[in-house]
Amino acid sequence: MAMLVYARLFKIFILYLLKIGSIAYAKPEWFTCEFEVAKCACRNISDHRVWADCSKRKLTRIPVFSSNVSGIDFSDNLVRVISNEFPKNVSYIDLSRNQIEALDGQPFRELYHLKTLNLQRNRINITLFNRSLFSDLHSLNELNLKGNIQNKFKPTIIHDVVFSELRSLQTLKIDGPTNVTFGEGFSYLTRLTTLDLSGITGICSFNVIYRNMFIHMQNLAYLDVSACDIVDIEANAFGLLPNLQHLDVSHNKHLGLASLPNITFNLNRTSIKVLKVSGITCLSGIGTKVRKHHLENLKGTNITEIYLEKNRIEQLEPGALRFMENTLTILSLGENKLTQGKYIIDYFFFKNIRVLNVSVQLRPAPYPESIFENCEDRTDVLNSNLEEIEDYNASFSQKIQITNLHSNPLYTFYIPKSLEVIYANVSRLYDIIPELGINASGLRELYFQDNFFYAWNGPVHNEYVEILDLSNNYCSYISKGFLRYAKGLKVLNLSKNNIGRSLSEDIDGNIFENTVSLEYLDLSQNNIRALPKTLFKNIRKLRKLDVHNNQISEWSASTDQLQNIEVINLQQNRLTTFDKETQCSFEHLFQISNLTIDLSGNKLRCSCENLEFLTWITQHKSHFVKFETYECSASDSRSFNFSSAASSLLTLKERCKSYLYVYIGFSVLAAFLISLIIGVLLVRNKWKIRYLIFKFKQRIEQQRGYSQNFQSQSTGYEYDAMISYSPRELKFVITDLIPHLEDETGLNLYIKDRDEPLGAPKGEPIMEAIQKSRRVICLITKSYLKSKWQDFELNIARMEAIEDRKDLHFVHLILFPEVNNCNVLNVISDLIRNKCFTEYPGEACAFEEFWKELGVLISKDTE
Repeated sequence: MAMLVYARLFKIFILYLLKIGSIAYAKPEWFTCEFEVAKCACRNISDHRVWADCSKRKLTRIPVFSSNVSGIDFSDNLVRVISNEFPKNVSYIDLSRNQIEALDGQPFRELYHLKTLNLQRNRINITLFNRSLFSDLHSLNELNLKGNIQNKFKPTIIHDVVFSELRSLQTLKIDGPTNVTFGEGFSYLTRLTTLDLSGITGICSFNVIYRNMFIHMQNLAYLDVSACDIVDIEANAFGLLPNLQHLDVSHNKHLGLASLPNITFNLNRTSIKVLKVSGITCLSGIGTKVRKHHLENLKGTNITEIYLEKNRIEQLEPGALRFMENTLTILSLGENKLTQGKYIIDYFFFKNIRVLNVSVQLRPAPYPESIFENCEDRTDVLNSNLEEIEDYNASFSQKIQITNLHSNPLYTFYIPKSLEVIYANVSRLYDIIPELGINASGLRELYFQDNFFYAWNGPVHNEYVEILDLSNNYCSYISKGFLRYAKGLKVLNLSKNNIGRSLSEDIDGNIFENTVSLEYLDLSQNNIRALPKTLFKNIRKLRKLDVHNNQISEWSASTDQLQNIEVINLQQNRLTTFDKETQCSFEHLFQISNLTIDLSGNKLRCSCENLEFLTWITQHKSHFVKFETYECSASDSRSFNFSSAASSLLTLKERCKSYLYVYIGFSVLAAFLISLIIGVLLVRNKWKIRYLIFKFKQRIEQQRGYSQNFQSQSTGYEYDAMISYSPRELKFVITDLIPHLEDETGLNLYIKDRDEPLGAPKGEPIMEAIQKSRRVICLITKSYLKSKWQDFELNIARMEAIEDRKDLHFVHLILFPEVNNCNVLNVISDLIRNKCFTEYPGEACAFEEFWKELGVLISKDTE
């Protein structure tokens, strides 16, 4: 039952988070009122009627209240004696947790309208009640006398003649002393439907429930005898109560499961709806087993809820649960030791079951109570003629279908359509979640947190589940198709796992692609470093997104489509800023959905580079939870204070402005210097660059098979020399140079006007000719020095000499007399310094010697 209450509270909490600010709570208007020396708090509850709260004021006496007071709360004071009369029209009196020792005389005289009287936790001796004590309480509906027994070993008598005067009483909460009896006088209480003897809220010490213990309370509908140290219950003790609907015998650990046949005896003759038998075994011991005969008396009842929690149950005999009728809506087996077995098939035969709780299995027994408890389970006396276990193969095939899907089987579970909730948290479930089907159109809530489902492969075929909790399952992998059929899912809790890597790899947004109804998503504590842009592309109904306690350093997930988002929890991550796109997206959501974001626990960057973000977040600080507590990173910790963000922003802007001109000037200067250096380098090395570009292109073409003549690395050359000359010197080349060097000496020369291919791009033949030649001979004249193309030929030949031939003597200059040596030195000084030149003679007598030396020079190998 505790798990059921917990789950319902969780659901209510989630719905509250989704509707923050939508509910307005009406607060009662209290005012101070005085009754003699007592100062109390009062509020009007109807016309001329007042409720007086005088609790927890250390008052030692009850004052005289005004006649218009109809409700009195005098609990938690120091009253010993009721000395004054109460107002005649009072309907509620609470005197609990005082020090009242006796109810002498008639303290409730003429209180004909009193409906509720609470005397819990005083020192009243019930044995001393006088016969006329309650004679005027004609309208009393509820009486609470619990916690008044000071010594449970001292005999206490419940006088039935005293209570017989309470003809309107419906609820009686009283201690259960040893040898308690409810005499014939209780038969006059025909409206009494609730009897609470629980030792949890009071004192209960009787050990046996006899067959006739409640025989005079035929109208009882609610009976609570939990935690009463009961060791035995006679058969038919509850079967004699035809109107009994709710029976609680929990936490009587001496009973054992062997007492179940007596507890349930003849319950089919009652109106039983709820049976609580939790904790009726010792805290420690070996596992127990629920057998068929334990529950066979439930056959024929209309029971709707049964609680068998905390009984160390490890197994159930197959078929035992089938003694419960199809009226069952809640079955709770939480906090036991359940191991899996064929009895699980019995769950699926309940046609109207709504909640199945098998959560919190194998929880350790409480320490040190389990060690020092004096307890021994009542055990079954089994005869040798036990029924044979029936064959469950047919039942298994009815409720679980196995289909061969590729190489893996597809398990389909056929669950009752009425089943709405399954609690299986802390149930020792250990495995991957494979592809499986759940045929249950009524299933709405699944709680599987705190188990060991370490990989979620799926998909799970069910479109009806609305709440799924898989938190704290040590999962490190979620497949992209796991939630493929989760179209009806509204609340999804995947926190406290390790699926951050799987999420970051989902760049197409497949994981949540089909969760179109999702409103609450918890991805906290999942070691998430980044979320892909399209992860939430189809979750248009999302209201709350929780990703706190991760390692996100940059928010990249798109939120434009989250038109209904109200809360995004990003606390305790590594965020320092939002980029412009994210700012625009959030700003749009601020206007249409009143979004609030929690960035607490992140270290924001508070510097000039992040000024735009700081300005933006300050403008929208009303949308950021705990804005005043935000902190800057360690390097910026003194520069910005979010508790006074506006003034800190102005200070930061002024400081950043003073540096702006420095940054601009430095940037311009740096750009100019860099450009100048690059320009100088380019000018000084332009020929080298052009040469290297040509070589690179040549290698690429060679790899593609386009060039067959790349011979720079070979020792054989097609030409002995390439002649570089100005077009004005063509006549000299034809009439002088060719006859002397080719005809007479037999050298093979490259003459561009003769040997250059027709239609070739200008420049490329020159480079190829240079590479095919043993030497380059340049005829340096005035016209040569003025020609750009001759300048090109000379410098490319020079680069060939430096980069490839590794010898400047590859290039040889013929300096004509008309050339000024100073001009030549300025252009090709390095060649002059290395004596890579010959002066053309000015006298005819020296021509023959000149051509002879030039021929020898060309023939000489430079390698």
